[in-house]
Amino acid sequence: MTRRFVPLFRYAILWLCAALWLHAGSTRAAELDEDLARFSAALSRSTPAAQVSLQTLQQLDATLLKPESMYPQFQAWSLPDLTAFYHLDKRCASGDELSPSVKSFLAALCQPDIPPASWFAANPLYPLGGSSAWQYILRHPGAAAVLRNSLHVRERPDDLAGIGRLSDDNLEALLGGQRWLLQNGQLWRFSQQQWQRYEATVWQPLARQSDIKLVNAGGRCDMRAGALCVNAREGYRDVWRWLFGLLALFTASGLIWMAWQRRQLRERQRFITQMLTHELRTPIAQLSNVVEHFRRDFDQLPEGAQLNFVALADTLQRMRQMADTSKHYLIAEHQREALETPTQVRLSDWLDHLCADRDGLTYCLEENMIVGVSLYWGSLCLTNLLDNAFRHGKPPVHLTVHKSRTHLIFQVSDSGNITQNPLLNSRRLRWSSSSLGLGLTIVQRVARRLNGKLTFSPAPTTFTLELPYDPD
Repeated sequence: MTRRFVPLFRYAILWLCAALWLHAGSTRAAELDEDLARFSAALSRSTPAAQVSLQTLQQLDATLLKPESMYPQFQAWSLPDLTAFYHLDKRCASGDELSPSVKSFLAALCQPDIPPASWFAANPLYPLGGSSAWQYILRHPGAAAVLRNSLHVRERPDDLAGIGRLSDDNLEALLGGQRWLLQNGQLWRFSQQQWQRYEATVWQPLARQSDIKLVNAGGRCDMRAGALCVNAREGYRDVWRWLFGLLALFTASGLIWMAWQRRQLRERQRFITQMLTHELRTPIAQLSNVVEHFRRDFDQLPEGAQLNFVALADTLQRMRQMADTSKHYLIAEHQREALETPTQVRLSDWLDHLCADRDGLTYCLEENMIVGVSLYWGSLCLTNLLDNAFRHGKPPVHLTVHKSRTHLIFQVSDSGNITQNPLLNSRRLRWSSSSLGLGLTIVQRVARRLNGKLTFSPAPTTFTLELPYDPD
């Protein structure tokens, strides 16, 4: 029942965090909007350093406000004509090599009388960039006052509230209809049909009082205001934002951890199922033979049937025990499995039981003592190693047991000639039908689970199993 609600619980937590985050974002945006309005009202009560009306700017030729007007006019003039203007520079010269359009333009700039306003309206820009009025003033300085309104804003940076000092991006933003600009600490605001410029000493204290920061776009941006970003100042709102962020991070980490745990659980259950299937293979084969024998000779009941009945009963008991074991193991995953609990046993008694009925096996026990070991899993590992040695190795088979300070060391060797380490292929053989690969995979996994290890060495073929023990 609990597992059924785990996915629902995960999705509920995820949606809760998303809802809290969106609510916090919308609340913060509303608060920033109010703070910006309060800041704008405070600016209106302050005196700007300079201002210029929108009407004044609209009276200028639009090209005299664009940043690209300060560069050569490649679209309006050919490259040879631009080259001619470049070589002539501020000189008034004429020649047959000049095109009629170049001669006409130079003639207007070089005449002593100021060209009519219609000419400057038709030719507001000099071919190499800047205004035509500026080029005429370079040749006739006395005309500066008359041609002032025909100059590009870059050519009169102190007029029009200093708009000519704005960067190309800010000047483009101003022409694009943005209402807030920031450059070199100076704040520009469009309000009541006026562009107003405020020094940092005026607007920054008002921004602090309104709990906002105004920065150019490009980094953190809580709310956009024209070309600027309005960010909340460090305070309780930032604390809540970080708390929600940490909550979302912890929730995501928890969901990942829960998914990983579920995957580990499925992997472990699959391994246990495979191990039990492998272990039940031999008893099932024995039972099949015995049942077939009794079925064939049941009516006669020969004397040998009694021995077969004993084998049948013993094998059946083993199968029942393993079935109960698997049921208990799968249910108790969240606790320390009872099968891993160390059992006090005398080594000689344990090994005598494991080695019984194995003709051709010799084992050497360096020291007989009582130790605490995981009896079931240890027996399973040794049984698999001995079975592999008898089935896939060559006699004689030897079992040597000694101990280190923390581990019991079991060495199972035979006279086989395996040279390649089969443990390196245990991952590939894990789902193989090979009895050798499957048995070794089981031993390797169980040993790792018990904080032990399984190693291989050739000539002679030797598998060394190290399992932890509790001294008596």
